[in-house]
Amino acid sequence: METFFNPRSVAVAGASQKENLGNHVVKNLKAGFDGDIYPINPNYDEIEGLRCFPSIDAIPGHVDLAIVLVPAKAVPAVLEACARKGARRVIIESAGFSETGDAGRTLQARCDEIARQNQIRLWGPNCMGIVDVPRQYFFTFMHPRIRTSGLLPGRISLIVQSGMMSAVFLAELARKGIGVAKACSIGNRADVDECDLLAYLEKDADTDVIALYLESIPRGRRFAELAAASTKPIVLLKGGQSVAGAQAAMSHTSSLSGNSRLAIGVLSGAGVVMADSVFQMMDMAHTLTAIPTLNPACRIAIMTLSGGAGILACDALARSGLTIATLSAETKKKLEAVFPPWMPPANPIDLFPAVSVRGRTVAFMDSLSAVLEDPQIDAVVIHFVAGLDEAMSEHLANLKERADQAGKTVLFWLMGLAEAKRRFRESARSAGIAVHSDGTRLAECLAAVAHFNAHRKRAGDEAEYRLPPIPEARRLELPDATKILDEFDSKRLLDEWRIPVVQEQIAATPEAAWAFAEQVGLPVVLKGLAPDKAHKTEHGLVKLGISDRPRLFEMFARLQTQLGGKGRILVQQQVSYDYELIAGFLQDAQFGPCVMFGLGGILAELQPDVMFALAPLTETKAVQLVRSLRNRRLLQGFRGMTPLDEVATAQLLVQLAELGAAHPQIQQIDINPLVVKNGVPLAVDANIVLEQMTGARGLSEQRKAKPQNDGGQQGALEQSYR
Repeated sequence: METFFNPRSVAVAGASQKENLGNHVVKNLKAGFDGDIYPINPNYDEIEGLRCFPSIDAIPGHVDLAIVLVPAKAVPAVLEACARKGARRVIIESAGFSETGDAGRTLQARCDEIARQNQIRLWGPNCMGIVDVPRQYFFTFMHPRIRTSGLLPGRISLIVQSGMMSAVFLAELARKGIGVAKACSIGNRADVDECDLLAYLEKDADTDVIALYLESIPRGRRFAELAAASTKPIVLLKGGQSVAGAQAAMSHTSSLSGNSRLAIGVLSGAGVVMADSVFQMMDMAHTLTAIPTLNPACRIAIMTLSGGAGILACDALARSGLTIATLSAETKKKLEAVFPPWMPPANPIDLFPAVSVRGRTVAFMDSLSAVLEDPQIDAVVIHFVAGLDEAMSEHLANLKERADQAGKTVLFWLMGLAEAKRRFRESARSAGIAVHSDGTRLAECLAAVAHFNAHRKRAGDEAEYRLPPIPEARRLELPDATKILDEFDSKRLLDEWRIPVVQEQIAATPEAAWAFAEQVGLPVVLKGLAPDKAHKTEHGLVKLGISDRPRLFEMFARLQTQLGGKGRILVQQQVSYDYELIAGFLQDAQFGPCVMFGLGGILAELQPDVMFALAPLTETKAVQLVRSLRNRRLLQGFRGMTPLDEVATAQLLVQLAELGAAHPQIQQIDINPLVVKNGVPLAVDANIVLEQMTGARGLSEQRKAKPQNDGGQQGALEQSYR
């Protein structure tokens, strides 16, 4: 990667004297690049005062990097010339490849083949190249005005899949006064992708925060591994999150993954900060550069001159899952010396009464001193109205120094007059203080800082946090060609992997079913297991609440008729429980083997609350997965229920992840419901979806198989099949 960012010489195939994209590349290079520049075009002797060459072969010196902007069909010939010349790094900024359809995909594959055969690394095609703002390296066809549009050098580096969006991001960051280190537009990613750049920018001395816009992550597992190990915050805006166009799936596990829910869950668990919009991504990245470290508890004090603003700030911070600090007794005592007797201080700290008797500067500075000395406070949010008092801008550098010495973070929620706000922002930027115009955005950004620091603390403190290797592949030996293991065979396999399952038995006769019912206790459930029919309830194959012999015989006969001589009848202990969970496994096309955990029952269908993690996983990571649900209060002793046994649940998830990861044939495992009684989880229904297989096999025997990496199915929510 180093040669892409720091070449000694650059050739421009498609350079032009005319005012076009090829001309823009040459102008941009001339304005800042300090190496040799070789325009290439057989129609010119000179371009922008530089000698022009008819071909790459005609260049007298060595070429480190070639930027290609010729028509797509001419690119393979240029790549072959690069190979002859020894140019091993090429940025293809031309369009007309895989983004255009089958013909374009064929052309891109041809370029990739030439590159592989000649040890050439390709960047693009269909991209806008590289911008390095501090060094003024613009390896791009962006209009030369971009260099004079107010771009500021900073500590944020961008990786953008969309070419045009990279230019938009730069323009908007300049407008917002946010500095940039590097901007990387990667386009179709024939070779160089976000994983290559993530690894490079992790070591880049100019980069503190990495922000990305991606529509897909083909090497999702590698991306997650890099993110989990990164010492730098990573902010991701993921495009294509809608479920429109999703195909129907065979299991809840797959359907609950949605188009992007799995990616968001896995990456969030790896420490990635997920953004919902362009401007949120920018603001989060900017805040993370200003606040490199923060206690993950993030206990916040709010200082304001408006009681209403304090209330709104509390609401915004609480929505983002942050904690409003409880002031210590010592801090309250110090504040009482500033406030009038009739106004006892509390958090939020409404300074207006203190200002009325002490004056603005004394009231603010004395209150701030008390807050910064409070060990129960990690961050201070100051609501400030610009234009009322210009003196604050003069004290920002000192305020930042005092906060740093106290180990505290200070942020401003800024309102007021436009020009005064502009001046205040400039002073705050110079002081390294984050400023936001909206309380909700401030809360989101502060939560992002807390999220990353919580991940960094876990990764540093817990030896068991790192992802285990995928186990050696095994092969299931099955009795018949099948796509879905029925519930009984699925749970037998779960039982072999020490996953607790309900007591049950296949019954060939109603007499055998009744004997089992008497053994385990009434009531029982009868289920008809039809071949390749996972969703039994919607086919009327589940008979609940059977408490006597006549009804059991009646329901058994009815199931026999419904099955028409195909399938088996399962008799199962009917268990009472407090609530339902769902657990699952799936092979994802981008992230490989993954495990899922969430709330089950109607909650899973109406408002999915599920999270995903890469499989296999450690017990530590499994506990984190359990605790990551939005509605985790239900699992912590809600309304007098016994709290979920986290250790038992984590061990179940570890075994489930190991089972799926060890068997490449398994595409999906669905345990739904995973019921909880007195805090203990139990699988009462399950199915396993396999790749299509042929030949007679026996379930109890296994043999080794070559690992496979087939993509999992994803789709719309299906009805429960209990």
